[in-house]
Amino acid sequence: MHEGRLVRCGGWEKSYLEKKDLSFDIHFFDESLTPENREKASEYDVVSVFVESSVTEKVLKDFEGRMVACRSTGFDHVDTDYAASEGIAVCNVPKYGDSTVAEHTFGLILTLNRKINKAIEKVEDGDFSNEGLRGYDLAGKKLGVVGTGSIGKKVIDIANGFDMQVIASDPYPDREAASEKDFMYVSRKDLVKKADIVTLHCPLTDETKHLLSKEEFDLMDDTVLVNTARGKLIDTEALIEGLDDGGVRCAGLDVLEAEGYVEDDVEALSLEDQKDMEVVLEDHLLIDRDDVVVTPHNGFNSVEAMQRIADGTIENIEKGKNIVNRPGK
Repeated sequence: MHEGRLVRCGGWEKSYLEKKDLSFDIHFFDESLTPENREKASEYDVVSVFVESSVTEKVLKDFEGRMVACRSTGFDHVDTDYAASEGIAVCNVPKYGDSTVAEHTFGLILTLNRKINKAIEKVEDGDFSNEGLRGYDLAGKKLGVVGTGSIGKKVIDIANGFDMQVIASDPYPDREAASEKDFMYVSRKDLVKKADIVTLHCPLTDETKHLLSKEEFDLMDDTVLVNTARGKLIDTEALIEGLDDGGVRCAGLDVLEAEGYVEDDVEALSLEDQKDMEVVLEDHLLIDRDDVVVTPHNGFNSVEAMQRIADGTIENIEKGKNIVNRPGK
C-alpha cells in the first residue's frame, strides 16, 4: 500500500495544499471517484472526495485504506454503513460554510423577490424599462426555515437584518436559539402554510428525502421556495405541479434532484430506471422555466470557505477528527 493519500481536486485547491507543510504525501487526481474508476483509489491510505463522487459499496470493496475524508459537510455520497462494516472511517468538515451558504441563500431570495435576473436580461437586450420588474420587500415577510443547524441559524441572523418574521421547523428544536434570535418553532405543515418564503437547510437522509412533496406544495399559496441543501429533499414532479398551479410563485435552486445526471447528458441516457430518467427530464424542465433560478451547486464556493474545507480536511486526516460513522461496528 502507498503511504500517500489520494485527493480529487484541482485548480487553486491543488496549489493551496501543495504549499502546506503536511505530515503525508498527496497525489492529485482530476476525476471524481466512481465505481467505474475505483482502481485509482484502491492502493491509498486515505481517499478525499467532494460531493460529486459516488463512494459506493463497490468502490469500498476494492479500497485498501482506512479513511474516506469528505471535503464537505454532507456525506450522503458515501456508503457510511458499509464503510463502517469494513473498518473504514468516514469524516466530514462541519461548519466550513455556514455564512457562505446562508449568503448564497439570500442571493437567491433577493434575485427572485426583486427579479434581478430578469432585470439583467432586459438590460443585456438593450431594454432599460422596468416593465415586468416590480418585486416585493423582504421587510415584514415571513421566512420559514426548515432545519435550524449552523446554516439555518445564519440564515435567521440575516433575515433579522432584513426585519423579517421567522418561523422554523426542526425535529430537534433549539429553544435557546429561538429565544435569542427571536423566532418561533412550528410544525412543518404549519410552516409551509404560513411562510411567504420557505428555505431548506437540512441534511439528506432516508427520513428527509422528498421532505417537500405534493402534500406540502398543496398547502402553499404564492410561496417563494429556496433550496441550497440537497436536491432530493424536494419531489421535483410535485414542485413543477406547485409552480403550475400557483402554490409556488417561484423557486431558487442551488441543487437539483438529479444534478449529476443533468450535467452529463451521456450518463443520463445510460440510466436504466425509468423513474430516474423522468427526474432528469423534470430537472431540465425546471432549468428552462422563467419562474425558476438555478445555480450550479455553488452555494459553498467562496475563497474563505474553500480554505476552511482544505484546512479541515488536513486536520481530519492527521488527527482522525469529525468521524461520522462507527468503523468496525
